[in-house]
Amino acid sequence: MNQISRSILAFIVSPIVPIVLLSIFVLGIDKFLQALPLVAFFSYLITVFVALPIYGVMLWKQWLKWWHFAILGVLPALSLDLFGWLSSLGSEGGFITVRQHGIDLIIEGKRTLAGYINLAARLIFYSLTGIGAGVLFWFIAHRGHALTRPLN
Repeated sequence: MNQISRSILAFIVSPIVPIVLLSIFVLGIDKFLQALPLVAFFSYLITVFVALPIYGVMLWKQWLKWWHFAILGVLPALSLDLFGWLSSLGSEGGFITVRQHGIDLIIEGKRTLAGYINLAARLIFYSLTGIGAGVLFWFIAHRGHALTRPLN
């Protein structure tokens, strides 16, 4: 199998990591199949518009070690949160109150301590899914080169 075929296969398979994990995260294990199509749609959309250009830069710069894929795999996973953060920069916050499971995360536009903890947990979770997808991509597309290259 040539490099292009392995890369295409990696782009098809590696989004399965965030698709499965985020589908469970969004609605829980009991409603996993309901969340799966929507999460899959957005995962492949992010793969095309975010991960594919990152991979092009990685090829150009020759960043092809597993840890490059782990580090840069975080970027597509955090792209939705980054988009939300960038779009909220000009807003005042208003009188929005957000509650989740009976806990106030945002009160009158200001994030609470529980809100910051929730945000940190969400970012860590997304980052870990991105690392998993990046390492799986490397394993499918570039592992063979890394194992056959001489150490010196």
